[in-house]
Formats: sequence, C-alpha cells, structure tokens
Amino acid sequence: MSYPSNYPLFHQEGAAAYGQYPNSGPPPPPLNNYPGFSAYNVNQYDVGFSGFNPYGVPVHPQAQAPWAVPGYQMPMLQQMHQQSVQAPGQFQPQIMEMPTTSLLKSVDAHAMHDQIKHQMQMFQTISDMYRSGQDPSEKKPEEIIAKAEDDATPVTADSVRKCMADEDINLKVKAEMKRVFVAELLRRQAVSGTFELTEGTVKPFRRYEAGDPVAAWYSKNRGEDKTGQAWDPECDCEYLRDAMKGLGTNDDAIILVVSTRCNQQRQELKDMFKTLYGRDLIKDIKGELSGDYKELVMALFVAPAEYDAWCIKEAIYGLGTDEQALVEILLTRTNEQIKEIRQTYPNVVHKKKTAKASQFEKDIRDDTSGDFKKLLISASMGKRYEISHEKLSQAVQEVVNPDDGSGTGMFEVNYRLLSDQAKAKNEAQQLYKAGEKRWGTDEETFNRIFSSRDYYQLRTIWDEYVKLTQRDILNSVDRETSGDLRAGLRAIVMNIRSRPMFFAEKLRDAMKGLGTDERTLIRIIVSRSEIDMVQIKECFLQLTKKTLWRWIKEDTSFNFKKLLQALVGKN
Repeated sequence: MSYPSNYPLFHQEGAAAYGQYPNSGPPPPPLNNYPGFSAYNVNQYDVGFSGFNPYGVPVHPQAQAPWAVPGYQMPMLQQMHQQSVQAPGQFQPQIMEMPTTSLLKSVDAHAMHDQIKHQMQMFQTISDMYRSGQDPSEKKPEEIIAKAEDDATPVTADSVRKCMADEDINLKVKAEMKRVFVAELLRRQAVSGTFELTEGTVKPFRRYEAGDPVAAWYSKNRGEDKTGQAWDPECDCEYLRDAMKGLGTNDDAIILVVSTRCNQQRQELKDMFKTLYGRDLIKDIKGELSGDYKELVMALFVAPAEYDAWCIKEAIYGLGTDEQALVEILLTRTNEQIKEIRQTYPNVVHKKKTAKASQFEKDIRDDTSGDFKKLLISASMGKRYEISHEKLSQAVQEVVNPDDGSGTGMFEVNYRLLSDQAKAKNEAQQLYKAGEKRWGTDEETFNRIFSSRDYYQLRTIWDEYVKLTQRDILNSVDRETSGDLRAGLRAIVMNIRSRPMFFAEKLRDAMKGLGTDERTLIRIIVSRSEIDMVQIKECFLQLTKKTLWRWIKEDTSFNFKKLLQALVGKN
C-alpha cells in the first residue's frame, strides 16, 4: 500500500552552495528526485499547502484536528470501555490492555480518550454521507478521513447516539468505520511503528489570522489584505526577501516563517522564491546566518528522509564515528522510512557520481565493528516484521456497552490478538538461555529477536521475560552486554516501549551538565517536530519536572534558542 506524502516532487539546483558536503555545517540542499511518497508524514490528512490538501478536498477554514472535537468533554465510549474491562457478569470484558510498562499503559489510556473523539467525528461524517446518498465504501479511506477532519460540525454523545438509532444505515456505518480505522492504523504503523496517535508541534499553516506579521507586511507594502485568506507561498517569499535585503537581517521574520510552516510548505517556498526572484532561497539564507542557528534553519529546509541520510553520512565520514547518531536514527525509524533513507543515501554521498544502491550498507559495515555492526546492518535492511492487514482486521473490535451488550459503533484494538503468546514465551526462554542462564552471552540470539519481531510481539516477549526471570529486559541487557551493542539494544527496547520517552531522554542528555550537544538537539527537534513532539514534551516534563521549552531557554542562546523554542512550543 502506498502512503501519500506531505513532501511533493520538487527541483532544486543549489547543490554547489554546499561544496563537497563537509562533515560539519549545514545539511545539503534537497535532491532533484526526492520520492513522491513518504512515511515520515504524520500530518497525512491535515495538509493545507496553497489552500488544498493531497486528496483534492477543500480545506475548511475551521477544520479541527482529530484530537480536538468541539463541544465534547467526557467521552461516553471511554466510560463504556472502562466498565467493560472492569465489570464482571453477563458480558465478558474485551481485553484491550497493551503488554507494556506502567508508563506506556498510562500513555495508552490518554490515547484512548483521543482515539474515541477521533472516531466519533468519523462516525458522524460517514453517517451524514450515507444520509446524503453518497457511498463511502467507494472512496479511499484517506479521503473519508480528510473529510472528517475538515468537517466543522460539533460532535456530541447525543449526536452519535442519534446516528446509531437509524438501523437502516447503522450496520453499513459500522462496517465502513472499521475499514477506515484499519487503514488509518496501518498508516500510523508506517509513520511510527505503532498504532498510537501522535501529534507534531509544527503543522501545516492554514491561513493568515488577524495580526499575522506576514499579512501585516503585505497589507502595508502591497496594499492587499490577506487576513483570513489561505496560505500563499508568494506572500511568504516576498516577506522573506524583504527580511534579507540590505544591511542586516530580520531574524524574527525568518524564525516566524520556518517555524510555522511544515516541511512540505518549506519545499514549496524554495521553488516559489526562485520563480519570483531567480535566486536560491537556501543560498540567500545561508549567506545571512551563522553557527548553530544557520545549521538549524538549513536542516528545516531539507526533506526528512534526505536529512536522516545526511545525518548518517555525517556520523560515518571523517574522523571517528558518531555511534549515538547511528543508534538514534537506524534503530528508531520504521521499515518504510528506512527504505526511503536507503534510496536517498547514495545520492547524498555521491552527488556527482552514479548512485550505488549498496552504498548505505557498505558504509555502515566499513565504519563499525563486531556485534554492534551486525545490529545496525539488521536495522538498515528495513525488514522488521509488521502487523499485516489481515491480522489487524481480526484484532480491531467494536467497543461493547457492558449494560446491554450492544455495539457502540466505535472500534479499538485488542492487543492480545496482535501477538503470538506461545511464541513469545518460547522466545523469552531463548533470550534467557542466551544471557542470564549461561556464562557469557549469545549476542546473535538477542540480535535475531530484537531486530526482526514486530513491536507488539516484542512487547509481549519482554513481558514474558519478566515472568520467567523476574528481571526487566533492560536489566538483562545492561548485565549481559556492553558498549555500543548495549546502547543499541537499549535503544530498541526504549523505542518500542515508548518512542517519545526515548527521545525525551536523548534531549535531556544533550542539555544536562556542562556544555550542550547542539547537533543532537537539532537532529531530534527537526526530525520529530511534525511527528510526535507533543508526546515527547509530555514525557520530557515527566522525566525532568521542567518543560522542554524551559530547558532550551536555560541551555541555549540568541536566535538559536528562539527558533528551537518556536519549534517545540511553550504550551
């Protein structure tokens, strides 16, 4: 299945501005043939570039995100879910509990609230389509999701009950709900490896609100009021050009634009800037900025897969190896994202030569060693098992009202059906025999299981491991391995248990103590800003008892600090 991208085809001729892509300084400009489909996009159905989204559905001026349903405070269905799990009696509870740590269970409970609100909007939209004579089953799931997100009609528990009361269409709506829900879950798996809802702090810029600096500048200098109108890349380009003309630079203008437009919109700005002025926006910005601030801005103008590929190249080429960067990227990206990196990487390294498809794996093999090398090579294949459409369809079940056994029209995942319990017990035993039970460690067994099993099977294996050994898997990894291999195995465990917490820890480590690891700060904030930065911030607050915004304020300075803070957001 292909997944539409926020990052369209584009053409850029500014490669010469970066010389030979040195191992320090800003990342390279975009390639000429970046693929038209990407698994890096969490804003899959929420894109407003030039006033339209990838599916041709008009962008409603008051479109709501799936987690922001107006007029609905306490989800009826969440109460039903809690009762069905807790209540004994005639109706057997559906076991929906995910095999994880207590922290992730808490995160999952919060996601349940958001998921139900999302589905309530979907339920009403599909019901309305049937009532108006449309057949939702003839449309692609992503088109229905886009329509639901653009629908500004308030959703309440009463409105959902009213939809369900129409028996003629109720069964059709439920079948369509499941079809769309399964498709959306598979999309999330391609973006994050799991089925949890995530949210970025940087979203597509929809329209110019009252008081917007770009709209104010355009009104003053062009005599045209843009307030309330859809985003116009030409306006942004004129605003940026004015910010860089003459002596000095209006850094506030640059920070405003790059921090409030999504990556796809930044790509469109580069093309529009060259169309309007015959100038390269990247060259102009690079000539005006310096230091970490310049590197951060340059990173924001690079397509995601290409930026990951560049970071891997930087970690390998030159003196020494940045093992932390390799671990952070290769062991946290999904299969689809790894495939995009593999496709892009040869052109990043050999921009003036014919790209070699094998370059990615060869560079990793030549620059690392031992069991750590094997772990990275396994990850670089992008072949980890994933939940199939068939298995997921069987695991997606309707939430049942425990009072009368009636269906609610809402769906959730029965996580127990995603994993093979018998196989999990067997492989937990294999891990035990490979580590705790023997003298020395059979690293190959750890590599085989950790690198190939899907996220939900690994969560089950690790739960079984605790029952068998009375140790958490992380404790055994620390005891049985060392060095880079231990760091890699730990990254896999933390990433699969809770990716936001993994990145929250990395951000904390980049800023704590004396000095700051600016490159890690840039790499994480740029790469996660449109995927799961909202969840990373929540985990960071739990971890440090201070907000990420506050840590950045106290640990960085000047325009670098202002842009980082703008990307992560204060709230």
